[in-house]
Amino acid sequence: MLFSKTASEIRRGLWAIDPLTGFYNLQLANDILSGNIKSKEVKIQSAIREVVNNDGLPVTGSNPQEIPEGSIGIVSITGNMIKYGNRYCWGADELVAFAKYFDAHPNIIGMIFLIDSGGGAVSAVAPYLDFLKNKKKPVVALCDFCASAALWIGVGCDYVMAENDISSAFGSIGVLASFLDYKKAYEMAGIVEHNVYADQSPDKSKDIRDALEGNYELLKELTLNPLAIKFQDNVKALRGKKLDLSVDRLLTGGMFYAEDAVDIGLTDEIGNRDAAIQKVKELAAMQAFMNT
Repeated sequence: MLFSKTASEIRRGLWAIDPLTGFYNLQLANDILSGNIKSKEVKIQSAIREVVNNDGLPVTGSNPQEIPEGSIGIVSITGNMIKYGNRYCWGADELVAFAKYFDAHPNIIGMIFLIDSGGGAVSAVAPYLDFLKNKKKPVVALCDFCASAALWIGVGCDYVMAENDISSAFGSIGVLASFLDYKKAYEMAGIVEHNVYADQSPDKSKDIRDALEGNYELLKELTLNPLAIKFQDNVKALRGKKLDLSVDRLLTGGMFYAEDAVDIGLTDEIGNRDAAIQKVKELAAMQAFMNT
């Protein structure tokens, strides 16, 4: 089934996502889980990757040999973040593959992660961070909306740039769990669900069973709190001394527009596409000098 991997991610229910983004995508999640997505017109994203030459102009050739020296790869991370791609949106598995291709190409000096996302599945974060940890060339994050899981990726880049000083926003450092309780609907339909656990398995799914009864403490203790702490620790480690930890709401889910984000260290400066291209060139030249 085309959406089986996506449905599996949704059922896990672990999200690093901006609340508004999550709210507006609830219907999509329900459609995927119910199978209704098959009856809808699914729009395939474009511009998932591109290459610009040393002058910042698009490289139109698809043959790897047609990419000139000094080119820069651009990977677009937009919309919902998921681990496995489908017809609705590109997954981390696909976009990281593009990034690896750019990182390995001898004529590409670095790349831009063009980020405009409210986040998504927690499972989508690790592939990006693993790539950023092991890459050989510089990566600049050029961000419009950069929230939650998208921010988790953005701060892992060598340099973080806000795309503008109007709509660009950063933050929503936090984790949530979401799941649907169909118990009453089943009861109304005359369906009774029985889950029987072995005597040797009293703790299996106990956090979810408790949550379905309205007790969320174990779910927070075992899953959400450790993930939130890891998120916070990663942001602090990756932004280092640039981050002003005295700012209220910084690590607890607050959002900040570009100018404030620069002041508190979530991003390095406000720029645009041309500025991001220039920054990649600078970082690549510095790296080449250090390696001589």
